[in-house]
Amino acid sequence: MFKKKTAGLVEPITLINGKNQITVLGKFDTGAQRTSIDKTLFEKLKLENIGEVEVSNVHGKSKRPLAELVLIIKGKRLAARVNVADRSLRKFKVLIGRSTIFNNFIVDITKSHNSPLVGDLNESLRNWGKR
Repeated sequence: MFKKKTAGLVEPITLINGKNQITVLGKFDTGAQRTSIDKTLFEKLKLENIGEVEVSNVHGKSKRPLAELVLIIKGKRLAARVNVADRSLRKFKVLIGRSTIFNNFIVDITKSHNSPLVGDLNESLRNWGKR
């Protein structure tokens, strides 16, 4: 069995496609089935569209491009299939969904910030890189 690592709600995530790599803050989302990345990251990493996936959320159903890449989270290197969305208006350009969390991570929000309030996620952003 794989050893699960404990992760905070917000963690640095390294996305890799061959020689292209980007590290950004990502948010763990246990309500999301699949990991999702912003379309600008898809473009910067020169990822290939390998198909489509149907996504259901509060806005209804939509089809999104699907890509494969490598994620490094808390020292774990994981191959992942991710959907691609316009997250330009979102604070976090990567959402880590259950397909990545399952068997790999336990999410403990006290590891990334000191408050249960969603608005206090800004604390994580201010402190990123100071650990």
